[in-house]
Amino acid sequence: MAEPTKYDMLLNDLNSIEAQAAMLANKCKELIRRNIEQEEIVNKTKREVTMLSQKIVTLERELEKAQAQQNEQEGKLSNLLNTKETETLKIKLQNLISRIDYHLSADRQV
Repeated sequence: MAEPTKYDMLLNDLNSIEAQAAMLANKCKELIRRNIEQEEIVNKTKREVTMLSQKIVTLERELEKAQAQQNEQEGKLSNLLNTKETETLKIKLQNLISRIDYHLSADRQV
C-alpha cells in the first residue's frame, strides 16, 4: 500500500474544511432567514400593540363620558326628590309591599 503523500493529506484537509465551510454557510443562511421571520413577527406585534393601545384610550374616553352622563343623571334625579319626598315615597312603598304580602299570605291560607 502506498502511503498518502503530503499533497493527498493537504487535499483531504482542504476538502474537509470546504465541507465544514459549506455547512456553516448553510447554517448562517438559515439563521438569517429565521431572524427575518422573527423581525416580521416583532413588527406585526408592535403594530397590534399600538392598535390595541389606541382602542384602550378610546374605550377609556367613552367610559369617562358614560360616567359623567351617569353622574349628571343622578344629580338631576336627586334634585327632583328632596329628602321629605323621598321619605314619604319610602313609607308608601313599604305600605304597598305590606299589603301585597298580606294578600299573598291570604291566598296561601285559602
